[in-house]
Amino acid sequence: MLAVFIMALCISGFAIAESDTIAIVPFKMNAEKDLTFLEAGIFDMLSFHLSKEGKVRVIDRDATLKAAKAVKGSLNEARAIKIGKKLKADYVIFGSITVFGNSVSLHAKMTDVMAEKSVLSFFEQSHGMDGVIPKINLFATDLNKKVFDSAEIAPSAAAKTETPVSPVKPAQPESVQPEPKKVVPVKPVQPAAQTQTETPEERSVPNPSFITTRHQKASEEFWKSRDFKYFINGMTTGDVDNDGKIETLMIASHEIYIYRYERDRFHKVRQIKESRYKNLIGIDVADINGNGVPEIFVTSLNAQRNGVESFVLEWNGQAYAKIIEGASWFYRVVRIPGQGDVLLGQKHRATAPFSGNIYEMKWENSSYVSDKVVLPSGRNNVLGLTLGDVTNKGQNVAAVYDNVDHIRLKDTSGNEIWKGDEKYGGTMMYYLLPKTERGTDNPQYLPMRLLVRDLDADGENEVIAVRNYEIAMKLLKIFRKFTKTHIESLSWDGIGLTTNWKTQEVSGHISDFAIGDFDNDGEDELVASIVMKDGLIIGTSAQSAIIAYDLKK
Repeated sequence: MLAVFIMALCISGFAIAESDTIAIVPFKMNAEKDLTFLEAGIFDMLSFHLSKEGKVRVIDRDATLKAAKAVKGSLNEARAIKIGKKLKADYVIFGSITVFGNSVSLHAKMTDVMAEKSVLSFFEQSHGMDGVIPKINLFATDLNKKVFDSAEIAPSAAAKTETPVSPVKPAQPESVQPEPKKVVPVKPVQPAAQTQTETPEERSVPNPSFITTRHQKASEEFWKSRDFKYFINGMTTGDVDNDGKIETLMIASHEIYIYRYERDRFHKVRQIKESRYKNLIGIDVADINGNGVPEIFVTSLNAQRNGVESFVLEWNGQAYAKIIEGASWFYRVVRIPGQGDVLLGQKHRATAPFSGNIYEMKWENSSYVSDKVVLPSGRNNVLGLTLGDVTNKGQNVAAVYDNVDHIRLKDTSGNEIWKGDEKYGGTMMYYLLPKTERGTDNPQYLPMRLLVRDLDADGENEVIAVRNYEIAMKLLKIFRKFTKTHIESLSWDGIGLTTNWKTQEVSGHISDFAIGDFDNDGEDELVASIVMKDGLIIGTSAQSAIIAYDLKK
């Protein structure tokens, strides 16, 4: 792994001038175990093989460590450049080792300090720590023989090495300590065949780690929280205490967790315990009552999972007080361009969670009441519905899951515009229908969230959807077990929804997702809750985490 990086570094098409200096910033080790030995080894190997008397000098490690401690902040390109300037270096090398389950990822970058411009970015993965050591040995044996004997290579060869290597799919994630953003670039897949209505123009992608299906540049930036020992049923983001900072809200079966990312830390702000007779299945944030303080809408089932007992919380300056309790409504907040946040609701109908009109709700007489129908009664649940100009014709339509997780587009009269053949979404949240067989539960699984956004700022909206892959491919009605997951962006091509890009596949399943300024840096991120272990087997515990991707327009 390191050998290949050094090789790419040396043949990447740029020539280091005589007497240039390189600062090797300590690599960040994103792992549960102590990998200090590996960080020191990286420096020693890079220093040994890059140093050339009279041409290239690697700055002493102690001096670099001292400078790194003096420059506060997370390890990113901006901080690395500051360290390089402090050391009066010409180039700076920095990167990270990330242990993600059985997958070990190396990301490294060399930056021109004065030009403040990346010279080379490189990514490689291996299975387990056992796969790293042989690559380091390969680096030690192959470097002099294959690289340093010829310092300059033709530009065509250099261009080839700059393409990020397609990563091995990560195995089940293990505990990772909270860190700033981790870079996970991937190789773009070949562009899909264009339809007759598609134009050959390139479509930008909001994060280089997203795998693209239309030709475009590749990407980076991926962050993962520490692991939580509970099953995250749902999540969202919003400034729920009205302090100007965005919080991340997560729900487990009987609890609400409020976290905030600030000063390079993802820390718990508040934990709200609910009755064990409630099952929390959905969470949204919006200021619908218009008092300037966003409300927290929690959709909740009763203990038997055959009734709805939702509630609404609001910050009163000291605590999150319930302003609505025991509401028999499924809630979902959608953001409509030109209209802002809109609360949608669907009245619970006994034994029929996928029936009943879906309404836009309004605040009236200290309660949320139905206003106008946005989708007539059909085989849909509001938890899996969003509104927006999906077809880019200036009219809002509903993008909604049916009860078997197909995405459908419908106009406001309920007429179907399009139905997808592929299954998306997929959750572990279920409503119990009356039993049809003695002694056997009859669960109706509830749908995943959908979002409509123009993430690449090209004036055309996209449908953002999760795709969880399931054992038995959703053919078994009762048993549900997911193996891997990713998020996709889909756009209307005049005939149907086609994929623009997708995030890298990871093990487990995504239980919910949102788009918001998760880390309070002034720019939106794509944020999701991922469940690596469901904890359903006796003697095992659930394991979940939050992941986030930068969205750069």
